[in-house]
Parts: sequence; structure tokens; C-alpha cells
Amino acid sequence: MDMQEELLRRVELLDKAEKNRELQKVEVELCKRDIMHFFKNYLYTDKNSNLYWPEYPDVIPFIPYPYQEECIKEVWDSIEKGEPVFIEKSRQMGFSWLIMAIFVYGFLFHNHKYLVLSQKQDDVDKKGDMKSLFEKARFMLKNLPDWMLPVGWKGNDTYNKYMSISRPDGTGSITGESANPNASRWGTYKAIFPDEFAFQSNATTINRAMMSASPCRIYTSTPNGKGNEHYRMRELAMAGKIKGLRYHWSDHPLYTQEWYNKKIESMDKVSIAQELEIDYNVAVVGRVYPDFPSEASKEVKYNPNLPLYVTIDNSHGGTDPNAVICIQDNGIYWDIIDAIEVQTNPLDMANYMVGQPKIDLVKVLTANQLAFRDRYVNYDWRRATFIGDPYDTKSALGNSTILDDYRSVWINLVVPMNRNKQEQIRNTSKMLYKFRYNDNCLDMATAILNARYPERKDTSQSTQPIALPIHDWTSHFRTALEYFVTYMLENKPARPSHQVGDYEEKRNMLTGELISQKSLTKDKLRKMGYKVL
Repeated sequence: MDMQEELLRRVELLDKAEKNRELQKVEVELCKRDIMHFFKNYLYTDKNSNLYWPEYPDVIPFIPYPYQEECIKEVWDSIEKGEPVFIEKSRQMGFSWLIMAIFVYGFLFHNHKYLVLSQKQDDVDKKGDMKSLFEKARFMLKNLPDWMLPVGWKGNDTYNKYMSISRPDGTGSITGESANPNASRWGTYKAIFPDEFAFQSNATTINRAMMSASPCRIYTSTPNGKGNEHYRMRELAMAGKIKGLRYHWSDHPLYTQEWYNKKIESMDKVSIAQELEIDYNVAVVGRVYPDFPSEASKEVKYNPNLPLYVTIDNSHGGTDPNAVICIQDNGIYWDIIDAIEVQTNPLDMANYMVGQPKIDLVKVLTANQLAFRDRYVNYDWRRATFIGDPYDTKSALGNSTILDDYRSVWINLVVPMNRNKQEQIRNTSKMLYKFRYNDNCLDMATAILNARYPERKDTSQSTQPIALPIHDWTSHFRTALEYFVTYMLENKPARPSHQVGDYEEKRNMLTGELISQKSLTKDKLRKMGYKVL
């Protein structure tokens, strides 16, 4: 379509409507009845300089391509029916703009409430950055005629805030969150859009919460391997259990074979597979543990007759969570029966690990964290071997070390001797064949499968090998697994360690090493019912 001709047509329609209130009402009603009328007459987008010539204006009409028009209709149909929809795509197909445009439409004409999620807060909302989801929505709203906006909305920042766009009458809204464990937990929505879902941390936990928060989840992403919640939703779509849509780069009318050939000149095979070819087999760049199993096993269950190991990567302050993995050794496999991450301090985590979390922590625990606690108390954790970070012997956030915090609730953390991170990773890589896991551990598996090393740019002059993985949301489960492998290799044959037992064991611990610990003073021991001279 000729851009100048289309702009002229839209300007003429706006000019007529500005002078005629009856026409305004008609246009609002036409938009309400037909989402494509809204797109084709009133919606504008920011110019993509990679696709349009410099002489094009910066604000251009949002004219859906045929594949986009199909997607708009299918997604809107799913929103109205209240059903999930899975969308797999090549990169740079315009889907973030597309879904946000649909949400703007539902917010304006049907008073819907929506939630958008992305990995980082800045991806959700960053003022002035058109890459963020909310700035896309604000751009589209800013370029609509005033008479199409909710009464009292235009120019009033009360209803246009950080991670929140709302109607003054309290009906429709668009809110946002980062991919934190509590995402989507606090409300109900007409639809939820987890942008680039395959790259989000806590995806399994978030998906469970989304299923309760909204009947319509719009799973949209480029591939990121098979070991994640997005791929599991793809399997449901492939089985016909939820609606599935697929949009390859060749569906875009401006992406020709010539464009493709030029595009791949500067790309490696993995990037081509991930960004262009929708290939799930080689989509994660620089993975630390590419051989970790990508699917859960139904055979993995808790066996009370087998030794239990609880390996923990404790938080050392800041925003890092405590990561816990429960593993049993059946002589052939190391079966991972459960896993969880909890954001709190080590002392509160220690109380959580003995089934007695403090009230303040219980108030903020997610359904998944509470479910883990309920399962965990049925494991014979009192006879488990608890494995920690080698540095937990010295790390302290208060007056005691992390080891002391756990000892105060009768858990004795044992730690591997080897502190060499690279050697721990090499040893863990060699033992991956022994691991299996069940559906309780999908967030853990996603983290292990997505742990990766930093990429070195082609322009880099460095000759030093990249030794350590990126520290991000995948790190905590990864390191907990490495502590377990390191400990097991150092303590062959593996044997259960009875860390918490009956009165006699407690008395022996008290009269021995722990009696001198600052965390267990004589007054504290007396309050606990022990006779202390």
C-alpha cells in the first residue's frame, strides 16, 4: 500500500470525525465491533528503520500484513473465548507490537484487564525505550484521537504510571510484572502475555499461577531449546490440546530470500536456528550442560528406603534466592525428586527446611513454595545428608555463619572440599548421565538447561578462555547441583548421614561441638528444655 495515500486517507477520516460527534460515536462502535477496523484506521506504530526508507515518517500506520491479520483474529478469538494460545515465531516479526496493540484495543473498547510479563522490569516498562512493552502501548495510545480515549485519561498521569495503564472508572487496565516467582499471583485478568516466554526464569511456577489468574495465556517466543515451559506448551499445541500458531520469517512479505541470504552472513548456525528457523534442537548458545535431560521422567518418585540428599545454594545477601534440590541415590540413577527456590535470608530458610517457616515468610510464599514444603515434610528429611556451599563455613550475614544458622535448627550442612568452580563444572558434566527428575523439578531443569557462558563478540581481542558461566537466574540451581556432584565424588561410596535424629543425637551434638557456638547460648538451651550446668 502506498504510505502517502494511506496517511492522506486516515487524515481525512480524522478531520471529518473531529467536526462531527455523531461520526465519532459511529467510529467507536465500528471499532468495538471489529478489531480490524481499529487497526486499519486508527492504529499507528513507530517506524522500523530496518524495513522502511528514511523518507518515511517516524510515525506510520499500523497496517497488518496478511500473517499478522490472521494472528490478530486468532488471538482476539482466544481472548473472547477464554482459551490459551501458543505462538512460535522467527525473530523480528512484530509480535510484541501486535499483542500490545490487541491489549490496547481490548482495554479501550471492552474494558478488559490484561497482564504483561517479561524477564526484566526494563523489558516491561522503561520510559523512553521503545523496546519495552509499555512504551509500545503508550506510543499507540498517544497517537489516537482524544475522543477515542477514556474520559479523563488524556494527559492525566494518574492513569498512566510505571507498569500500569488504567481507566479512570476502574474497569479496564494493562499492568506489568517481571518474571519473579510471584508474577500473576495477585489478580485475575482477561488475558496474560508472557513475552519471550522461553527465556523467562520461574516459568513453570509462573505458568501455574497464570492458569489460575486467566483462562487466556498468550505464549509467544522464539525457541530456546526443549527444556523449558514454553516448549512444554508447544507439545500441548502439537497434540491439539491448545491452539497453536506458527509464523516463519518467510511469512513476512518484506523478508525475501535475498534478505535472508544477507541476514545470515553475520550469523552463526545456532543463531540462525534460534532466530530464523524456529529450531528447538540447537537454540541455546554456549550452554554449560547441554546433555542434561530435557524431559521429566514419570519413574522418579520418593522412595523412603533410599538415602536422601538435600543440596542447597544459600543466598549470600542481595536479590539471590536460596536454591534447594532433593536427590536420592538408587545405585544407578541420581533421582531428583524435588526442587525449589525461596527468596529469604539463610536463617529463615533454615527454619523453612525443617518445616517451620516463620509467619512473615509464610505470608509471601507462592503456591508452589507451599506445595514443596508440604511434600518435603513427608520425605524422611530428618535422616538426610544436607550439602552446602564450601564457603558457607565462613559466610555470615549477621553474628553467625550460614552453617551456624542451619545448626540452630539441628541441620548440619556438610560441604565439599573442592572449591574450584571450573573443576566442579567439569565433574558435573561427566555425571549428567546419572540424573533423572520428575515434574516437581521443571523450574530447576529449565535453569540447568539454560545456564550458559557469556558470548565473546567477534570484535573481541581477548585470548583468555571464558572460564565461568553467566551469573543470572539459572545460577542458583546450577551451583546447588554442582555441590551435590562434588560431594558425592569426594565421598564414595555414598552413605546417608543422619543429621537430625532423636534426643540422644541432639544431646550429643549439644555437649560436643555446638555447645560453644554463639548461636546456642546457655539461656537459649534452657528455654529449649535442656538442662545446662
